[in-house]
Amino acid sequence: MNKSRFLALSFLLALSGFGTAYAQGPALQAGTYKLAIGSKAACELNVTAEGAVTQAADCPTTSVITKAVAVGSSVKLVTQNGDLFGVVKPKGDNFEGFTVSDQHALVLSH
Repeated sequence: MNKSRFLALSFLLALSGFGTAYAQGPALQAGTYKLAIGSKAACELNVTAEGAVTQAADCPTTSVITKAVAVGSSVKLVTQNGDLFGVVKPKGDNFEGFTVSDQHALVLSH
């Protein structure tokens, strides 16, 4: 009898743990953001509700970012060629992460 109670309790605790493992952070909302790459000056990105990105002409990126895709609690920044530019995650009021090609710091802020 004790063994069946133990198994039932273990099962319920395991299920409750899975719910928190897949919890998502705040999503990237539509609007204007400032993108800072490494120590370079920040530039503006406009993000639509569908995830389309338009960046200012003065952005210090070598590739043009055209899409922001939410994956779990992360946001992938994708270039016009379909290559992954960088990945950011919510941290406080900002989204922070790194570029894929050279591991420079990325910060998206309002």
